[in-house]
Amino acid sequence: MGRGMIFVVVLLVVVGCKKPQQTTSIGGKGGTNTIAVTPEHHGEFVDTCTVYIKYNTLDAPADGIYDDSAACVQVDTIPVATFTGLKQGNYYLFGKGIHATYTPPNVKGGLPCTISNVATVKVYLPTYSY
Repeated sequence: MGRGMIFVVVLLVVVGCKKPQQTTSIGGKGGTNTIAVTPEHHGEFVDTCTVYIKYNTLDAPADGIYDDSAACVQVDTIPVATFTGLKQGNYYLFGKGIHATYTPPNVKGGLPCTISNVATVKVYLPTYSY
């Protein structure tokens, strides 16, 4: 084997043995992103609502246990539940509240959310009566 051939073999081994870079991120605390959630019911805002968040999943937790929660507060006349300090990744959001103009007034609903490269994700969370 000549020097050139040995160089090529060594180069292929070195390049082939590098670990692939991990490009997926795991949702959770420790980042600089925000999710701002506004619950809706029949096209109207649900101002009395608590929103729950599950980190690193696009599905509702089977055990019903969420990682955090936030109550909606009025921001420029719009109810918003805000989750800050989040990493890029996947989340599941679930809201439960009261929409007093409907009978029955109790509403709930959930949906998945992904933060990719946006600093603030605004989510309109659809709810239904129960």
